[in-house]
Amino acid sequence: MRCFIAIDLPSEVKQELSKVQSKLNQSSGNKLKLVESENLHLTLVFLDELSDYEVNQIKEKLKNLNFKKFEAKLGSIGVFPSESFIRIVWVAMEPSPIVKELHDKIFESIKSLGKFDSRFESHITLARVKFIADKENFIKKLKQVKVEPLGFEVNSFSIKKSILTEQGPVYENIFKFELK
Repeated sequence: MRCFIAIDLPSEVKQELSKVQSKLNQSSGNKLKLVESENLHLTLVFLDELSDYEVNQIKEKLKNLNFKKFEAKLGSIGVFPSESFIRIVWVAMEPSPIVKELHDKIFESIKSLGKFDSRFESHITLARVKFIADKENFIKKLKQVKVEPLGFEVNSFSIKKSILTEQGPVYENIFKFELK
């Protein structure tokens, strides 16, 4: 099964992000695939295809993880990989050093179990870009989009599986880890 480790977002944060998504410039021939509001999350580690046995190994390693819950907030809007080649539109989660520290602790706990990508940027994907007709205009309008710095408590993370359907991915929690 296709899996990842993520921070789930409270419904009020998802509502705010949906408002931001509605402001993305989809006119003038731009083609964006917006992430469905129920699927908005912050990926900490992408695990790829795993067996039940591998998921259980990861679960056992993460049971011993000691990390305190923390206050987070929505940050600025940005793009990956660059403004000249846009593939993802995202919103940062702050404070990014604490989110990065959580990622690092998770990665260190499980890295012996597989070839997981250690790269990390604290972001929530809003849209996948298929085509932008006028990148300069798109970036200009994107920089005008204001994200409400909505605060929330991060008190858990989950191992999730991604089920790909014709309507898009469906995410299901396999196991939830509470932060101290």
